[in-house]
Amino acid sequence: MNDNVKGLILKQQDYRENAVLLTVLTKEYGRIAFVAAGARKMTSKNAGSIMPFTLADFSFDYKEGKTIFRMKTARTVNLFRFVHENLNASLCASVIAETADLMTVEGSQPEFCEYVYDSVETSWRMLNEKKRADLILCLFLSDLLKESGIGPVVDECVLCGRKNAAVISVSDGGFLCSECADRAGLSYQTIDRLRQFRMICRADFENYDALAGNIQTAADDAEILVRFFDRHAGIEIRSFALFQRLFTIDLNS
Repeated sequence: MNDNVKGLILKQQDYRENAVLLTVLTKEYGRIAFVAAGARKMTSKNAGSIMPFTLADFSFDYKEGKTIFRMKTARTVNLFRFVHENLNASLCASVIAETADLMTVEGSQPEFCEYVYDSVETSWRMLNEKKRADLILCLFLSDLLKESGIGPVVDECVLCGRKNAAVISVSDGGFLCSECADRAGLSYQTIDRLRQFRMICRADFENYDALAGNIQTAADDAEILVRFFDRHAGIEIRSFALFQRLFTIDLNS
């Protein structure tokens, strides 16, 4: 039988002779893998449709219980061309793809996988519209942290509930008041720094324009959110280091 599914290509790896292994996020089946036989041959008809950071329509035979399938054909639905052409956008898409891959492990709830799918697709679409990579990454990371129940607490002190925020504590899970910061031996952060982080954590993709008009750079906020994944989800997002390094160089050039 022939089954069809739309999927976001998170990763592509060489696999055996002339084949590639695709990691694909779908709404129907969660994260699955396709073996694309002959995809590395010059004559492959599917090669142009199976690049990472692409939405494609796949034809295959689905069998319940399997997570790796032989791909029959692939057809590009959305290439997200600008994402492939612009370095910052491409690096941001890579961080998003790695995060989604790590968060949608085998056994993840279907509702959560569908939520991640929508968040990834929205992020890549906005990057393709030339929206700022630093803000899109922050919105994506914050979105997944909140959906996972481990989003930073930014409306009060995470330890005592006081409102006089003084510092962001990744290890404690959010804002600390001055008293709790003193006990932890943490230096205070500026009101502007705290206000910006709170604004990002409370926003969603629909608030992009408001954020872009008020925030000059959100690279530091993205770094804090990445640390939240490491500390509270046990997930190390390795691709972020390159994004951070080149984004900083771009800002300073």
